[in-house]
Amino acid sequence: MKITKKLKYAEFDWNESEKAFTITEQDGNRVILNKVYAFAFMRFVIRMAQKNWLNQKTTEKNNNTVIVEEEHSGQINFEDDFHQV
Repeated sequence: MKITKKLKYAEFDWNESEKAFTITEQDGNRVILNKVYAFAFMRFVIRMAQKNWLNQKTTEKNNNTVIVEEEHSGQINFEDDFHQV
C-alpha cells in the first residue's frame, strides 16, 4: 500500500511494502527515510508544532494582546468550510 500527498512544491509518500517515507521536491531533489527515521522526523515535527502552539497561548495570556494570524496566499482557510456545515 502506498500513501501519497501532493502539494504545490513537494510530494510526500509512504510505501508500506518498503517501509520508506519519501519527500520529493518539485525540482527532483529527494529524501528517503526508513521507518525509524520517519518516526523520528514525525516526532520532531509534532514537537515543533506543540512548542509553537503553546508559546502562542502563553504569550497571549501574559501580554493580554490579541494575536492576529496573517493569511498567506498558499494557506487554506478552514473556518469558511466549518461554518457551512
